[in-house]
Amino acid sequence: MKTYIDLHIHSTASDGTFTPAQIVNNAIAAVPDKKAPVVIALTDHDTVAGVPEFMAEADKYKDRLTAIPGVEISTDYNGVEIHILGYNIDINNADLLERLKVCRESRDGRNEKIIQKLQEQGFEITMDDIRPEDPNETIARPHIARQLLKKNYVSSVKEAFDKYLAEGRCCYVERIMPTPQEAVSLIRNSGGVAVLAHLMYYKKLDAAGKAELAAVLKDAGLTGIETYYNTYTPEEEAFVKDLAKQHALLRTGGTDFHGQNKPHIALFKGQGEMDVPEDILPEFMDSLGEIKKPEQE
Repeated sequence: MKTYIDLHIHSTASDGTFTPAQIVNNAIAAVPDKKAPVVIALTDHDTVAGVPEFMAEADKYKDRLTAIPGVEISTDYNGVEIHILGYNIDINNADLLERLKVCRESRDGRNEKIIQKLQEQGFEITMDDIRPEDPNETIARPHIARQLLKKNYVSSVKEAFDKYLAEGRCCYVERIMPTPQEAVSLIRNSGGVAVLAHLMYYKKLDAAGKAELAAVLKDAGLTGIETYYNTYTPEEEAFVKDLAKQHALLRTGGTDFHGQNKPHIALFKGQGEMDVPEDILPEFMDSLGEIKKPEQE
């Protein structure tokens, strides 16, 4: 029986459009065989706020669903934004929570500067427009993009990024981030497994630069590399597989699901043809050890 795997998922706790509980139920609903095993991880940007709800909902399906608490930490590597995934972290670890708080505060300051730039461009938009009902929700550029769409300034979230919010556009603002080596250390010190996310996404790095990044992070304690991803070509996937073998890194995979913020990406299938192979699971799950459950209030 096939096992359905997606180890890279975002919820409303960061820049996704489904709540952590909805993610769980959507994942169960997306699997055609209602007896098939399912393995999913919640990896919101710079926050673990959604993990308790995610794990609690997942417990309802514990006979067939393995849910993994995770996070995706944004980092700066010589001017290139690199993302590090952390799996089976202790979400109550004080150092982790403090560093993620700093990351969010940096993001909040960035949001204010982006709003100011948009206002200077003539857009009628304020911080109040993008502030979510849940105070634990991390506000990011997709929230701003959705407001631009809501106010009919753009026809899609993608257009908002392409015209105004992406790097190099008029309203883009950089932010302060830890190094990827620091993120790897932070994840390991919180009892987790550190994985380099979507290596081929980093277009500023050529092949040699990508290989060097993998080597540097392996030396820093990196455990795995995201080998299966929704945008990888067969050639790119082969390149990442080779790096994984070369540096003895675990292979992982996920769709980077964001709900309606990336409507072309589906759970488990990505853009339609993606499939994370089951043979990654034994070694990956063994590296995680016993899944950490949030303390019940």
